Amino acid sequence: MKSGDLDWSDETADGLVLVRLGLALFAFLLGLPLLLWFCWLRETPIFWRNVGGYPVWFRELVLEAYYPVFGLNAAVMFLYFYLILRVPPRTQRSLRINLAVLALMATALAGAVLFTVADDIEPLLR
Repeated sequence: MKSGDLDWSDETADGLVLVRLGLALFAFLLGLPLLLWFCWLRETPIFWRNVGGYPVWFRELVLEAYYPVFGLNAAVMFLYFYLILRVPPRTQRSLRINLAVLALMATALAGAVLFTVADDIEPLLR
């Protein structure tokens, strides 16, 4: 074994599996729903008018927190991917589940980007 290589014991590998599980739960229960909700609110014209009934502080929160929430979700996805590469799942079933979770995270992030970009480009094409 080289001096730079890490020897992953069973306890460490099991701990990293729990970290992956925690990241997935965070992403699907809090991060991605919040990101998609903020994305939808940002692109809804009635949200930015006083007629919509949304308080000013909430509009400012959505305006200021969208990019940090997006960055946090992207960081969670890349960390999840890194952990899959660093300590691969032991069974084929576990690998398929982890790759499906990663694909869902990537799809949600790509959906948020496409929704934002498409809504901004649409007026330019008219």
